[in-house]
Amino acid sequence: MKKLLGLLAICTLVACNESGETGVTAPPVGGDQPQAQNPQDTPLNADSIRQHVLDSIAQASLVQSSSDAVPVSSETLPLLSSSSLLIPSSSSELAPSSSSAALPVSSSTLPPKSSSSVVVDDGTIKLELWDGSLGKPHVPVGNSDGGWWYKYDDNENGGESSIDWQVEPDAKGDMTPVVTACGGVCGSFSFGGSDNLGYNGYVGFAFGFGKNDSYKGDASKLGGICVEYKATVAMSIELGLTKATETSIQNANPAFPLAKSTTLKVVDVAWDDFAQPAWYKGAKTMSGSDAAKQLSSLKFKITEEDGVSGTFAVTKVGPFGGCR
Repeated sequence: MKKLLGLLAICTLVACNESGETGVTAPPVGGDQPQAQNPQDTPLNADSIRQHVLDSIAQASLVQSSSDAVPVSSETLPLLSSSSLLIPSSSSELAPSSSSAALPVSSSTLPPKSSSSVVVDDGTIKLELWDGSLGKPHVPVGNSDGGWWYKYDDNENGGESSIDWQVEPDAKGDMTPVVTACGGVCGSFSFGGSDNLGYNGYVGFAFGFGKNDSYKGDASKLGGICVEYKATVAMSIELGLTKATETSIQNANPAFPLAKSTTLKVVDVAWDDFAQPAWYKGAKTMSGSDAAKQLSSLKFKITEEDGVSGTFAVTKVGPFGGCR
């Protein structure tokens, strides 16, 4: 086997001699071993080099003992392929090609992985026009956590007031059926159970600007909001704050009244037009502009006496001046 490998190395190296003359000379294996063809008789090319290597190794295998001898052929020696012996497959491949030169692989030569875009919350509230006639239930607030409509009422405090949607949301609370049916958020309401409350009952619907009621952001740049609505009774728009902040002002959120209207009406409300209710006598006050700097949600609220019922619809909401 050592002879076999030695022959392979010698046969490969003798393609060019030190004097610069090109030739292939087979080393003698035994006294009766034939010499290789004279390079002057056979032009040097890839095929002749390959064949010479095959012949030389085949002859070398004949001198091995019968127990060690292994028949050698191009079929039984897979290592004799041009790729494994690094022998060119044609004479045209004898010249090196810069395009085929192997390059070391390292992290610096690999193309950089593209990083997924990261949305950074800079604390600024974003709001684009939401038009219910398009049938989309999500208000565009710049993220997928906020912008989803939900309802609230006085039931958790012992009241019996309620909202009935014109069409029921799906099992997971998706408002798409409601928005599709009436081109906005619409429904009917009824009031009751104020004796358990000690004050008039309330119902409402809203959307947040973030994941939950602990989120807050600065909406000052919006200038205010616009809304297209109709309702059989007056309702109000409240600037929703974090739960902790609302508790600190006794839920007296800055609000703006919307007069009842039997036809769709567009109203623009600047932040300075929001004010806390007259009944609030607390020490901590908050203007509409102050609330806009720490806004968490936007609420539509109806407050009435027991037995009052009616309907409502909000079909557009957007930044100040954006609903027209």
